Amino acid sequence: MIDLDDTLLSAYRRPDLAWRSVCQVYQTELGDLAPDVAVRALTEAGRAFWSDPDSHAVGRADPKQARRVIAAKAFEALRRDSSPTVSPEIAERIADAFSLHRDRQMRLEPKADAVLVQLRDAGYRLALLTNGAGPLQRAKIERFGLASRFHHIQIEGEVGVGKPDPGAFRRVFAALNVDPPEVCVVGDSLEWDIRPAKALGCFTILYDPEAGQAVGRGFGDAHVVTRTLASLAPHLQERSSPPGRMDRAGRRSRRAD
Repeated sequence: MIDLDDTLLSAYRRPDLAWRSVCQVYQTELGDLAPDVAVRALTEAGRAFWSDPDSHAVGRADPKQARRVIAAKAFEALRRDSSPTVSPEIAERIADAFSLHRDRQMRLEPKADAVLVQLRDAGYRLALLTNGAGPLQRAKIERFGLASRFHHIQIEGEVGVGKPDPGAFRRVFAALNVDPPEVCVVGDSLEWDIRPAKALGCFTILYDPEAGQAVGRGFGDAHVVTRTLASLAPHLQERSSPPGRMDRAGRRSRRAD
């Protein structure tokens, strides 16, 4: 069971760098407001927005509008501090430029497609579990040719339940006819992917390209932390009972590799 955004796709990592790129383009419109100050305010406003569960739920359904809200809050905070700021119209243009920048920069993570093919060829059943609006997430799946790689695709906006709700994971278990101990969940978020899956009894792999030295078994909440998707197959093969492994007849097998 694999996450989409910032696991298979490089989508939303390092918002500070994305805001910096946009603010450099809009340096003239910022006027007396230093780009570094704008970037800091936008990044902090984004962090506050996405850390709130209610705004997160609304924002992931409409990221473009969420970024407009974030920009408005950032520049309003500067205005309250008597710092140079910009008009609401410029704030909205900067937010929309950020959305366009994110879309243009979106790409498959290194080796992502090859790893999916490798896992399918090895007999694993694959599920994609992602939060967000149906049309938005479905467009990403089609854009990067991922639909054919999975036995089951489940999008929060299409089924009405998303991570970290246990019900989202249980829907996938039922769709693939597997029990939690047979399942490996791969994702980039401890809160949304790893902790809820581990609580249900799944094996968990945290994907963190910037993990530093915290790589391997026994680090943090996840069973395994990896910096590369290419290491997924070896980690699964190390398990005594690979999750969701199928024999040539399509039956789930509990024997070890």
